[in-house]
Amino acid sequence: MAMAGSRRSLVLAPCLAAAAGCGGPSEQAVRQELSHVRLLTNLYAKASNALGRNPRDQEEFKRAIASSGVPLENLRVQSIDELFVSDRDGQPLTVVYGPPKGESDVVVYETQGVDGLRQVGHKIGMVEEVDATRFAELVPAP
Repeated sequence: MAMAGSRRSLVLAPCLAAAAGCGGPSEQAVRQELSHVRLLTNLYAKASNALGRNPRDQEEFKRAIASSGVPLENLRVQSIDELFVSDRDGQPLTVVYGPPKGESDVVVYETQGVDGLRQVGHKIGMVEEVDATRFAELVPAP
């Protein structure tokens, strides 16, 4: 049980450290570290760990975020709902719920993105910015 708690703490550690301002990273670095795709990706991993599976839907995910104990001010949002909108393009983020579909490990991604690039969050916590070709490889068409 202590091991699971340690892993959960590690998932959000970089985000929370950036939010706390330890070490004085640039505002650009903090924005990248606290992008809503990155935050939701990390919160998704934390919720999946707590639930023992991926969240079934947005409501279950929001409840898991609310019960996670992570203060919203550390995430630089006023509400949980704000996390589900891209801070880059202002569009709703897409979150993949339930059991994994196919071989994709993508759990969160931008609908539109900026300058032809979208942020994509992977189950392992990695977030990358990809072009349309790479996005099509990562996110199978519905």
